[in-house]
Amino acid sequence: MKWELPDNDDEPDLTPMIDIVFLLIVFFMTVANVVTAQKKPIEVPVASNANVPETQENREVITVVPDGQIYLGTQAVSIEDLKAIVTEGMRTVRDYQVLLRVDSLTHFTHTRDVMTACAEVGAVDIIFATYQSDK
Repeated sequence: MKWELPDNDDEPDLTPMIDIVFLLIVFFMTVANVVTAQKKPIEVPVASNANVPETQENREVITVVPDGQIYLGTQAVSIEDLKAIVTEGMRTVRDYQVLLRVDSLTHFTHTRDVMTACAEVGAVDIIFATYQSDK
């Protein structure tokens, strides 16, 4: 006895594959929005000697806005809370770094207060977020 395939089913049904592709697109668009929304929006200053660090691992992102408020992600924190968070990060993470994002309109006194708080708990590896100028 010889087995024969029916002639009417020549093409595979691509509908499930197309559905999965659309779901993946929606998933990645949603994740991209969540990742970018985890930082307080600021005007980062421009620096002629700005360099892109090799690695972005083991960083605590701290943002300082013009009124002096400090944020970790989008959560406002006090200097005391910042010290506790940085102390815990240094205790648990090897090669711990602080990425300091300061709005270009922020007075240096606010920046100095954050840098002093980090230094008091031993975090001396501070990276400043800047844009690289075209000059």
